[in-house]
Amino acid sequence: MTAVLFDLDGTLADTPRAIAAILGRMVPQAPAHRLAGSVGRPIAQVFADLLDAPRASAQVRAAVTLFRETFAAEVVPGAAELVFPAIRTLLEALRDAGWPIAVVTSKSPAGAAEFLSAARLDHYFPVTVGYVPGVPGKPAPDQALAAAHALGVPPGECLAVGDSTDDVRMALAAGMRPVAVTYGVAAADELRAAGASQIAHSPEELAGLILPAGSLPPAVVPLTAEVSS
Repeated sequence: MTAVLFDLDGTLADTPRAIAAILGRMVPQAPAHRLAGSVGRPIAQVFADLLDAPRASAQVRAAVTLFRETFAAEVVPGAAELVFPAIRTLLEALRDAGWPIAVVTSKSPAGAAEFLSAARLDHYFPVTVGYVPGVPGKPAPDQALAAAHALGVPPGECLAVGDSTDDVRMALAAGMRPVAVTYGVAAADELRAAGASQIAHSPEELAGLILPAGSLPPAVVPLTAEVSS
């Protein structure tokens, strides 16, 4: 039985721009490319890097608290509208076909649960693995392996779907097959350089890479995705 592990920000939901905008208001001196590149990483490490301060410092802790409060107030209420088109249909098709699925994200467990609930996606996922301080995050394999274990599926039978090079590297380190998407934060050439051989440019293409053609629901029409040997 194949399982599918999904990243959250930039893969299931169009949150990267909102995240970068909040970071930009909080750290206005940071270049735009650094803000965009921060999406999908543990937020404490993001602020440690942007503020050039120790991760355990009071400055970083205060920034993390403010970011989470701002995200909860400004982004979470509209979470359902941020879910990418065709994602719900894909998740329903996977669920109906009996595929085990999980979320693996750099959000905290509480933050991931809050967003998934607001987005009305939580009922699709029996397992959500968020980032916990003290456990290596992406691109280390730990979170992906924890999700596979919780689903009861060997790592070699898992697909890991994500929009960042860290997602691709995590999948490879865990012995899983990475499926990359370009509608999030990373470009196709960056994802290929990280080791992705299957790349989807839309959620519709993603469905075509994951599900056998005969099992695709009518609402999902796959286009041309990248598959290389």
